[in-house]
Amino acid sequence: MDAQRVEMSDEFTLKNRVKELRERLQMRQVDLASEVGVTRQTVIAIEKGRLKPSVLLGLKIARVLREPVDYVFFLERRPLGQPRAPALARRTDREGSEPSAVWDFS
Repeated sequence: MDAQRVEMSDEFTLKNRVKELRERLQMRQVDLASEVGVTRQTVIAIEKGRLKPSVLLGLKIARVLREPVDYVFFLERRPLGQPRAPALARRTDREGSEPSAVWDFS
């Protein structure tokens, strides 16, 4: 069952309308960030799809943008054959010891 669940989750990608809705309200990124308690860089990463917000943050953003959360954030089916983008890259430190996780927002 777990393999089936993984395959199904890889079939979709999370998209959002944050930038469009924020601009419609003539709100700056820094204003939205302040309202929901994050940095402007976090808002930028969410708008570009590089960061998937927590449920709590998604709900806060939707409330500030005055839209239902499932309108602000939605699932889009990934085209067949399109590879899944890696969310986490691994690296080792200078001494070559235990690898540490590094977020890859590229």
